[in-house]
Amino acid sequence: AGITPKVVLKEGLTNDAGQPVPGLYDPKTDTVYLDPVTGMNTHTLLHEVGHAAMAYTLANPSHPMTKQLQQLFNDVKGSLDTAYGATSLDEFASEAWSNESFRAKLGAINPKGEKITALQRFMNIVGNFFRRLLGRETKGVETALDAADRVIESIIAPNPGMTDASILYAAAVDPKSPALTRWVNGAVDIME
Repeated sequence: AGITPKVVLKEGLTNDAGQPVPGLYDPKTDTVYLDPVTGMNTHTLLHEVGHAAMAYTLANPSHPMTKQLQQLFNDVKGSLDTAYGATSLDEFASEAWSNESFRAKLGAINPKGEKITALQRFMNIVGNFFRRLLGRETKGVETALDAADRVIESIIAPNPGMTDASILYAAAVDPKSPALTRWVNGAVDIME
């Protein structure tokens, strides 16, 4: 067994709304389709094979990811009103994987009053599934505040070994970051 979808190059791929897409996965035929012009890249191939991996795994009700996603689906389906992703676990996973408006709904739901959103739980479950496939350690769910705290702590932590340095460089900071630019413009005078 394993994840072995057929891969086909096909021009003019479109989604259900008729919009062009670089790739798609058809679970009925177990086929990944890639547009030879826009879909010939690592991201598109891995994204579509990721759909296949989820489809294979969701077909096994005893798999840990299937159980976790089933629990998440059960926890949120009452909050999803008429969303297509509320019809079954397969549709829930598919919509959560690829539909931005459905993901926004999940991002606004905190199942059972938890401090993390349904989208964060989904991303953690799927992320850990792929980490396991790659032989990597799994991670716990982190709230946005946890992530912000970690970033703030790393910013204000002294760098041992540089305590007597005259100039400190921020080599890891993207100077084109809009958030950084807004923060700098609001916090300090720009030197010319």
